[in-house]
Amino acid sequence: MREFDTRYASWGAALLLLTAAPAFAGFAGLGWELFQMAGLIGGLACIALCGSPIRPRDSVPPTLLSLRLHTLIGWAALMAVIVHVGGLILADHTVVEYLKLTTPLYQLAGIAASIVLLVVILSSIAGARRLWPTHRAFQAAHVILSCLLAALIAVHVITTDRYVGGVLRRAMFLAITIGAMLMLLRFRRSSDAAGGASRAHLLVFGRYSMLVLSVVVITGVALAGLLRSSAVAALREPVMSRVNTISLDFPHGKHVAVNCLKCHHNYVDGRGFEGCVACHRSSRADLKEGVEARFHSFCLDCHRHPPATFDRHGPVSGCATCHRPPDTTD
Repeated sequence: MREFDTRYASWGAALLLLTAAPAFAGFAGLGWELFQMAGLIGGLACIALCGSPIRPRDSVPPTLLSLRLHTLIGWAALMAVIVHVGGLILADHTVVEYLKLTTPLYQLAGIAASIVLLVVILSSIAGARRLWPTHRAFQAAHVILSCLLAALIAVHVITTDRYVGGVLRRAMFLAITIGAMLMLLRFRRSSDAAGGASRAHLLVFGRYSMLVLSVVVITGVALAGLLRSSAVAALREPVMSRVNTISLDFPHGKHVAVNCLKCHHNYVDGRGFEGCVACHRSSRADLKEGVEARFHSFCLDCHRHPPATFDRHGPVSGCATCHRPPDTTD
């Protein structure tokens, strides 16, 4: 009978609780929602695998998954990511903009996570393991890549703010991710550890132990910074400024219940006769947040968390719902 481990039980319960998040974060078409859900499933599967590494017998904590099951879940996670990316492009061609250099940092993190996941899976194939000089070197590289993968997924999911909106759910997602990375640390059995050795040297990674421990600690501390709204806002900025704007339709007739000053705040002093982009795309030093990050946050936050006085609101997801040629009849 498998030995019960309280670390796995606590971490697993939190992971299951997180999956109780709404299946649909603002319906924008069945295809769009299913492809988004595929991405969430793939991300959670990666974090689950990160916290359930293959360990030697009698390790601390004990092995949770068999090698076969661990491998199958890894391939399933990769397939889910492929469905997520490919499906969203088919459902909404505007998503291609997120694959360009003008993509926001958090989307770049998602792309990087997909690449790291592919490297982790391919490097785990029996023939590829011979590329490392020793088994401990392979272990250390695999653990470091898994830690990086979990961190990139957390950056992507949290900054997207689709399924983990709110401080409490964001903190839970971070706690689960950091907990998974901590369980990547494998300790020697007490009979194998030298007396008086430092905590780092009690790890099974040999001379790579300090490197692995440093990566886990630094990554965990960096992820904790995502609890700050300013950090999330910075990750929504694009890597490179966009030269050409994307078509945007804002139906004013459907927003008559919203005070005009909510958006056109500079109308207060009578100078705000230009569009929002005229200021927010400028190089003014007092406008620290770029136009794309500013308005993606502004519009989505209002739609996902509308004031109590609004009894209904439009779609909160999908690119084409807003990025389409303006309706000249509005």
